[in-house]
Amino acid sequence: MNSRKIIVTVDAVLETRREALAQGLAALAEVEVLPRDAARHADLVLLALDADANADMALAAKLSGQDAQAPAGMPPVVLVGSAPAPEVLLSAMRAGISECLPEPVAEADLRAALARLQQRHVPQPLAAPLPQSDGQDGRIVLVLGAKGGIGTTTIAVNLADALTRQGSGRTALVDLAQPQGETPIFLDLDHTYTWADVAANVERLDATYLESVMARHHSGLAVLPAPDFSAEAALDPAVLRQILELLRRSYAQVVIDAGTGHDEAILEALDLADDVLLVMDLSLPCLARAKRFLEAVRATSPRLLPRLRLVANRKTSESDIGTSEAESILQQPIAWAVVNDYQAALSAINQGKTLAEADPRSAMSKGLAAMARGLCRDVPPQATQAKTSGSLWARLRNSPLGLSLAHRGA
Repeated sequence: MNSRKIIVTVDAVLETRREALAQGLAALAEVEVLPRDAARHADLVLLALDADANADMALAAKLSGQDAQAPAGMPPVVLVGSAPAPEVLLSAMRAGISECLPEPVAEADLRAALARLQQRHVPQPLAAPLPQSDGQDGRIVLVLGAKGGIGTTTIAVNLADALTRQGSGRTALVDLAQPQGETPIFLDLDHTYTWADVAANVERLDATYLESVMARHHSGLAVLPAPDFSAEAALDPAVLRQILELLRRSYAQVVIDAGTGHDEAILEALDLADDVLLVMDLSLPCLARAKRFLEAVRATSPRLLPRLRLVANRKTSESDIGTSEAESILQQPIAWAVVNDYQAALSAINQGKTLAEADPRSAMSKGLAAMARGLCRDVPPQATQAKTSGSLWARLRNSPLGLSLAHRGA
């Protein structure tokens, strides 16, 4: 039995909407509606939507404390109305509002929303919402392309799926590819939020909030997509560090699709990664880029080398350059060679499925499963010790490695 009534106040741009919602709530036995001027004594402020979206969101910002003229000490705001458009939801999220209820409002839904909001404000260790079964932080695997168009996203998406399927713990996929990530297309995945929304709400960033914005694939894979292309779409390295540190406390594996890695955030991700997979094909232009990258690593950050694994993608028996010759050119062993299976990969993408779903018997699918198994083996001591502390970007902004990454999109 509930201990007390839920106390609410009601607001709206349109007075008729406010009155209608207040009357409906007053009919609920376990809900008490206070006048608008007593909002500080309420559990929740319910904002009835029905005006122009801009006007609704301006009032939402004022009620939630985002507006400079907002009164102090206001309770959490919950939107009420028909399902808002995605852009309205994003505006509400930026105003610090995370709950939206349909009409007519049911007491059970109202109580559940209040419980969720109260839980978000209870101090707790970062790992508490989703603790790892073995008490260990998760493993971050960064997938970086030596150049564009060589299947980096294909590797990242299907590796994340393979890690999920083998049952080694929960897996998250973070899309940092620029100018526009494509992981939702590969997975036929609907999503509402991206890392741009997390960055815009960094003051709310904790494990519970981050978990709530992750998109969910039916396999169990959790995805943090990239935003649509924008000249301003750049993720602050310090924010990325917070995101990744939180994810590794909640997930056994965190796979990052870094694309060709030509922004500042990638250097921060490199610093945190347990494994860096440099994806390339066995062509001279790609090998030349990979060689320049490896030379920059050796000159600037040799302690990254134990964590760096080379992946030869789209390998064929007819290739003019074999893996042994590539290893000689790069002076670095190739950890995995993924067999070229263009038709299987393309068919999976067009269906919005992973390779394991579309063609589990394909050589490429089996190769990625083997890669996932290899990554989950115990970490060699030297690889763990190779990691450094502090901001890699701050140390390497003008170094050969930083300059190498900065020009990879060229």
